[in-house]
Amino acid sequence: MRRDVRYEVKCPVAFVVDGKPGDGLTFNLSRGGCAVQAEMFSAVDDPISLQITVSSQPTPITIELGKVRWSTSREFGVEFMVVEGPSKRRLDDFLLAVAKDKLTS
Repeated sequence: MRRDVRYEVKCPVAFVVDGKPGDGLTFNLSRGGCAVQAEMFSAVDDPISLQITVSSQPTPITIELGKVRWSTSREFGVEFMVVEGPSKRRLDDFLLAVAKDKLTS
């Protein structure tokens, strides 16, 4: 059973995983994590930080620390471990807006 509702959104993301920079697209975004589609392979348990760009906000949402929980050759799942106050509020605001849009469409 999942802890958080996942939303099907495609957002550009820049990340650093195990010291290596990369970029891709998020999908299945939630308060507790996301999945990332990227050209880079990431191993399970690798530490990761992310900068998620959402169109409704002027600066990316920063995930200071996450952990890779699953990985395939072009996708990996991230559990958010540390999301500081302002980024946490901005992530919550974005997900609330996405949820409202889903209800009205």
